[in-house]
Amino acid sequence: MAINNEYWNTMLKPFWNDIPIGKENAITYTELIVRWNMSERAVRKMLQDLSAYDNGDEYILIRSAKNRGGFYRTNNEHEINAFRTECLHKGKSIFAPVRKINRILHDAGQIEIFDILNGDLY
Repeated sequence: MAINNEYWNTMLKPFWNDIPIGKENAITYTELIVRWNMSERAVRKMLQDLSAYDNGDEYILIRSAKNRGGFYRTNNEHEINAFRTECLHKGKSIFAPVRKINRILHDAGQIEIFDILNGDLY
């Protein structure tokens, strides 16, 4: 998501600032639900929006399944690389069925679909 200062300043920045910096300061879903006065579903959506939005700073929101302590921002290169690897593995797992789906849709004469994992056109 490209930087849009109005969207950032009015909608996301206050929530971004509520995410602590550093793994040792991580905040849990429960704490965010209370702090933001939102449902768990709304908190998940906000975390997703915050993760996808590039506000131009050097921090990444860590939303790792491996970090059971909660959510935090970091500019630590090692932590960012580990999270990147985790995200890539999740993405590959989620997109794994696409190859077969693409083949079936192509064979049915529906459309040619680009395979995200392999860059193949079916």
